[in-house]
Parts: sequence; structure tokens; C-alpha cells
Amino acid sequence: MLKNTFTNGLILGILIPLLAYPVIYLFDYSLINSDSVNITGNNSFLWTGFKKSTLLLMAFCCNLIPTYFANKRYMEEFIRGIMVPTVIYCFIWFFYFKESLF
Repeated sequence: MLKNTFTNGLILGILIPLLAYPVIYLFDYSLINSDSVNITGNNSFLWTGFKKSTLLLMAFCCNLIPTYFANKRYMEEFIRGIMVPTVIYCFIWFFYFKESLF
């Protein structure tokens, strides 16, 4: 298991959203293009998938999973390392998508 160091948390906090975004994007893409979710019975499908901003937020929220398990083991330095890039990612997300929010 990972040690309770700030550096390990920082590396994991940077890598998890970068690895989670393509997985979430491919899941969303496969839902849009599959025939199994065609509710209307014709080719006019009502749902066009998640917006890019929503997909990015889902990727950021994947950092909560190791944070939860590290909190159960009282790994405070590791959690601080995860939260630093998460907060930076969220600030970048907010300033990039602020016109579409309000």
C-alpha cells in the first residue's frame, strides 16, 4: 500500500483524473452510440450525452475514492497531497467554464 507521504498523494491526485477522463468519456460515447438505450424507437434520440464540463467534474471526483480509503487509515499527509491537485483542477475548471455556468 502507499505510504503516508505528501508526494505519493500528489502524484496520485494528478494521475487519477487524467486516467479517469478517457474512461468516463468512452463510457459516455458508447452510451450515445449504442442501440440499447434508444428509448423513442426511432432515430431521433433525445439525450446527446454529458457536456464536457460534467465529464471533467466526474473525473475530478474520482479523487474522492482514494481519499475515502486513506481517511479510514488516518493518512493525513497523503490526503493533503491528493487535495492539492484536485483544488487546482477545480479552479482551472471554474475559470475555463465560467461563461457557461452563469
